[in-house]
Amino acid sequence: QKVPQQGIPRPIGEVMASVFQFIGPKGINFARYSIDYHLLRNYLHIVKEWGEERAEGSLPDYAKEIVDWYAKEEEGFRDLKEKVLELSSSSAAADGKMEDK
Repeated sequence: QKVPQQGIPRPIGEVMASVFQFIGPKGINFARYSIDYHLLRNYLHIVKEWGEERAEGSLPDYAKEIVDWYAKEEEGFRDLKEKVLELSSSSAAADGKMEDK
């Protein structure tokens, strides 16, 4: 079952954007943060959809370096990846049961 994605309400987004201007990363640090965030988000999505082996095989070298760094240094990322892998395997098992019927 797919849940439609909705963004946060616009007024809340505007308040958050204003706050982040003062407390968030700026300049080159914001660029690094943004690249890492989007790369890791996309990586986790591909792991969920394709499985870890296929996802790892599709990564360009520069992306693999970033993913490997977070996997080594950031416990939160490792935990999140494990949860995604659990979801992926339970989803694949459910799909297999549906195909059997």
